[in-house]
Amino acid sequence: MAVYKPAPLRRGGRIGVVAPAGCVDDELLLAGVQALQQEGFQVELAPAIYDRKGYLAGDDEKRARDLEAFFCRPDLDAIFCARGGFGSIQLLPHLTERIRLHPKIFAGYSDVTILLNWLLQNCGMVTFHAPMVAMDFARGLTQRSRDHLWGTLTGEKWMWQIAVGEVIRSGKVQAEMLGGCLSMLVTTLGTPYEIDTTGKMLFLEDVGEKPYRVERMLTHLKMAGKLERLAGLVFGDFTQCDGEGPRDIRAIIGELFHKASYPVVMGMPAGHGQENLVLPFGVKLALDGNAGTLSLIESPVA
Repeated sequence: MAVYKPAPLRRGGRIGVVAPAGCVDDELLLAGVQALQQEGFQVELAPAIYDRKGYLAGDDEKRARDLEAFFCRPDLDAIFCARGGFGSIQLLPHLTERIRLHPKIFAGYSDVTILLNWLLQNCGMVTFHAPMVAMDFARGLTQRSRDHLWGTLTGEKWMWQIAVGEVIRSGKVQAEMLGGCLSMLVTTLGTPYEIDTTGKMLFLEDVGEKPYRVERMLTHLKMAGKLERLAGLVFGDFTQCDGEGPRDIRAIIGELFHKASYPVVMGMPAGHGQENLVLPFGVKLALDGNAGTLSLIESPVA
């Protein structure tokens, strides 16, 4: 499927905010909205964003309807997610192909991983693994995350290079990226929504998972054939994933991938950690497993 790039986010443009997964804390949402407004953007909240159904942000059909309606709105320049949690996968049976006709910037991470990859692989739409409104924006972005985000989304900084922490397997490759939260990707296996990783650069990160759980999920992906035909593998933050003893995340990744046929690096500052640098999915990035860098080499906006 051809991949369509959204229009760049214009300064002073209008950003729609949706809650496709977990219910939203009112104060954190307000703080995040104010942060966007201070950047000079107009903000519109989805009609049902304050709905609650236990830990969910309301009924799944209503969440899907809000999301699809925002995609179809020509006056909205981008759609940012309020938070993750759980629930994004419940929207997929309710979303229609109308979305494909209205590509625009869509940003989020964590549970929103499900939507990032579905929009890319089913609608041919470039998506952005990026900070969320009632999470990162509410807490405050680092200056580098802020500059990196707005520069990438506006197209003002369509080429960049980031140093990663450690090289597990050397080599160089250029490929399109997809992926996101490891535990979310594993839940798609065996469903109509599982990701196709063939020839892609896979990005993985997570939060609050013990090392044995991370190893179990990586083993599951491997046995499902999702790690065999990769172009490259980039590990981001594994926040609060510490365990007892020497078999930590570093040891697990080193053991599983030291003989990989593609470059493997870890330490990309993206995901649930202190810094969450935006990563565009669906456009070409260059991974240099010799120098330990990840570079954007193709503009993610048209």
